[in-house]
Amino acid sequence: MRKTLSFGRLFLFSPSKAAAACVSDRALLDALKLYALTLLTAAIFYRFRPYDFPDANAAVPLGPQGILFWLKVMLWQPLLMAALVAFAAVLLRWMKDGWLPVKVATSFFWCAIPLILTVFYVKNAIPKSVFGALMIAWAIPGVYVGRGVPSREWRLLAAFLLGLNVVELAAMLPEAIVTMMRWETGYKAVVGLAGFWMLIGGALGLKALAPHRPLPRALLPLLFALVLQIEVVIAAFMLGWLPVETLKALLYG
Repeated sequence: MRKTLSFGRLFLFSPSKAAAACVSDRALLDALKLYALTLLTAAIFYRFRPYDFPDANAAVPLGPQGILFWLKVMLWQPLLMAALVAFAAVLLRWMKDGWLPVKVATSFFWCAIPLILTVFYVKNAIPKSVFGALMIAWAIPGVYVGRGVPSREWRLLAAFLLGLNVVELAAMLPEAIVTMMRWETGYKAVVGLAGFWMLIGGALGLKALAPHRPLPRALLPLLFALVLQIEVVIAAFMLGWLPVETLKALLYG
């Protein structure tokens, strides 16, 4: 466990060293352990956090939100994490070379399509069957690009992105403190700083992760992948796969 925690500390203080450590044979297992611990800690934290904090005007939950509810919410997280890894792998591969403005424009367009289709579906402009078919068609180019990613790169990327969640784990303690104080500004500051470091630290780590790449070609794919991850949650809700309370929990905690 000591080696696992030492691996996790690298993500907090030196993302580049964390990326280098991902080449270890045990890196993926260590990252999975850290990710599981993060989910368990998050479930316990959200169970005891008042529903009306930090939003004092939050609506009363439709049902009980005990530990079983939050554990069920956390069961969605591995699926979303797998989607994030897949999106990041595809976008990193697509943007690894070529003229960057063109790569950014095409990536932006590809990321916008699910949102556009979801809007059309919500407005009843297209039926559910057409929505599903178009989403499958949208995914085909991503699958094609993803097939070119070597298995070693998949493993390194999965280990790094899973391990990066230790930033959220580390933020739980200050979040708990400001929650007990009912300090709304402090809570938002902690959450914001943790999110900022996950993005910047993630980009710095991906820059150093083999194969090495310039910072813009690491930051932009990660940003697009995070946007797509949110779009997956929204699309799952629109298709009726995700209850509204689970949607709120996933998006807002």
